Amino acid sequence: MRVAEVMTAPPLTTTTDAGVDDALALLGHHHVTSLPVVDATGRLQGLLHEVDVIRGRVPHQAPGAPSHSTPPSVVADVMAPVPARLGPDTDLATAADLLGSSSVTSLPVVDGRGHVVGVLSRSDVVGVLTAAHDRDDGLDPLVRRLLQLACRAPSVHNTQPWLWRVDGPVVELYADPARQLRVSDPDGRNLRISCGAALHHLQVAARGLGQACTVERLPSGPGSTLLARVTLEPKPETPDGEAAARADLEAITARVTDRRRFTSWEVPAPRLEHLAAVGAREGCAVVPVVDEGRRHRLEELVEQARALLSQDPEVRAEQQSWVQRSAHDGVPVPATEGPATRFDDRPVVDPGGIDRADGVLVLATPTDEPLDHLLAGAALSRAWLTATTGLLSMVPLSHVVERPETRRALQDDVLGSALVPQLLVRVGWQESSRERLAPSPRRPLADVLVR
Repeated sequence: MRVAEVMTAPPLTTTTDAGVDDALALLGHHHVTSLPVVDATGRLQGLLHEVDVIRGRVPHQAPGAPSHSTPPSVVADVMAPVPARLGPDTDLATAADLLGSSSVTSLPVVDGRGHVVGVLSRSDVVGVLTAAHDRDDGLDPLVRRLLQLACRAPSVHNTQPWLWRVDGPVVELYADPARQLRVSDPDGRNLRISCGAALHHLQVAARGLGQACTVERLPSGPGSTLLARVTLEPKPETPDGEAAARADLEAITARVTDRRRFTSWEVPAPRLEHLAAVGAREGCAVVPVVDEGRRHRLEELVEQARALLSQDPEVRAEQQSWVQRSAHDGVPVPATEGPATRFDDRPVVDPGGIDRADGVLVLATPTDEPLDHLLAGAALSRAWLTATTGLLSMVPLSHVVERPETRRALQDDVLGSALVPQLLVRVGWQESSRERLAPSPRRPLADVLVR
């Protein structure tokens, strides 16, 4: 397959002499994170990344000191070199290798005269690979795409513990007990949170593709593996709704779990509060931990839980069995790197695994029933997609709620006993110059369909 068969064309571009403010508006309006930069004749000159615009427009200065620097005014001053360029006839496998080896999520496609004729993104390649696995499943193409996007949801250890059954416009979500972590998640809490995130991804994808959803959670009761029944129907969106839906679709394909250490840039309190507010719309409390005393206690509990789990040989064996498990599931080795993660056998460098600049959110519910777990998953999905759109990174920390003693202390000492903790989430900024992690692998759609 050639790049020309997959690329997005005509491409959205900017010019070297365009104003940075105009380019920023273009990025925001079309909900993209980079643009090819061309000269007056349409020939490729560089790439404009959203992070470069932000860096160029927000100069560093000492607190209270006047700013004497003038931010760049034209795109040529902030654009980056092109790490690789593709031709329309480039083999897709070669293009995929180039995308995987570069820090960008898309590359320009250039003809023989140097003119930009298209753009190829990682999500374009993922779509082709997934369709190759799933094209013979007999599904309606729209439903197939919805399920592909739903399966991009985060899950504990990338177990992807969900199954789907399709009957016309009705999609049913089932828990897959075979993928439950029997040692660390004996009650299935993390499994249901993961499925709740997948259900929310399905709802978001449906809205982005012009569908309305009627969702019935736990239609057969809390003891059934049938977790939700979704009925789809076409529904036109308003212009504002279409823009938000496009941003969510882009966030689904861009979202990754990156456990590497965040930068020292603090997450502003309004950003953290915004993430908490949008997550709480899904029926789960999302609590920012900003009080210094509670924050200190939380860090102690996270490290205590990690130490307890590291001393449990059954837990360690279970989690290690999901590292680099297969080409379709499990946690890739690069994704295990980070400050004092549960996958880390080395001595703790930063006690608690939470750095000073990290934002911290606790997802919590009034009770601890299966419905609460599904709603916590939806809140996680909503907050994470919003964070991804805002260039923030999120990392769930489930181990502090997996140990009964640390979970009780988290409830009493941090939440004040009013709410039951379901999940802890770190929020921060990744290094803009760091190579972006590829999304974790996903099971072929045929493997998660129930006939």
